[in-house]
Amino acid sequence: MRTIIALLLIPAFLWGAKVLSYNVYDRNDRVDVMLTFDTPHEGVLRQNRQGDTIIIKLEEASIDAPKIKNVNSKYLSKLTITPQGDNLDIIAKVTSDVSMQASKTSDSYGLRLRFTYPVAAETTPTTPPVDETEVGLPTKSDNEFEQSYYVVIVILVIGIAILFWLKQNIAKRTATMQNEPKTPWLFNKTPSEPKTASPASVKTAADGGGIHIRFQKSLDNSHTVAMLDYGTMSYLVLLGNNTLLLDKFQDNVPITQNEFETLLQSKHRELDSFFQLAPAAQDEMFDSYKEKASGVY
Repeated sequence: MRTIIALLLIPAFLWGAKVLSYNVYDRNDRVDVMLTFDTPHEGVLRQNRQGDTIIIKLEEASIDAPKIKNVNSKYLSKLTITPQGDNLDIIAKVTSDVSMQASKTSDSYGLRLRFTYPVAAETTPTTPPVDETEVGLPTKSDNEFEQSYYVVIVILVIGIAILFWLKQNIAKRTATMQNEPKTPWLFNKTPSEPKTASPASVKTAADGGGIHIRFQKSLDNSHTVAMLDYGTMSYLVLLGNNTLLLDKFQDNVPITQNEFETLLQSKHRELDSFFQLAPAAQDEMFDSYKEKASGVY
């Protein structure tokens, strides 16, 4: 069994990592060449410079066939990838002032070759270039990733808390508005001051305003006639699906139940005509009485 496993691993030791694909990314400030391997590449990278040619040698790397790529960039003009036994030669044609930086991904499945101008001016070397090995590609560490994750979680929690607070405040305001006493449309205007207030109006109107029911009488299951006092005015209204103003009084306000019944008898025909109307005609009559209520006699 061990012999079989050893035989299966022989190709990996012989040829190392195989290049599956390569891509060239031309940017304004650089050109990146990205190589992707089928297994982590653990071999050594060596770089040699000869004029406008940079030769990169990858040990323990291979590719199916030579690749040639012409690049129309001020950093890189031509790229050649050629297998050389157990190694891989990458030849880049560049201008004299372009440098190359190589770095691997954290899992060693990828290799990036970056061609760009050096950050600081470099003196032209008078001695032959020395082979050099690049360090691994700087990648985002797990700690940094975890910190970013926690920051996103904290932002989400804060956002949820703000939404919950807004919802609670809106609910409280809505409840407060619903609990506030509302003045019916019939009394949304301050009643005009009469020249002389009658004894009845003074007796039934409380200081500081408010609506008081002087008399009321049910006509059926849905309608009631009531005498309401508001300020120094008294109103005879029909209460039901709609509130209809039948009359307004400043003087000669009914004081007893008998006087109220007598007043209703005088409005008998008006009430009967309303109940005989179709619903649409009742709404039209309601609008007419609403305009009447908002005016001044």
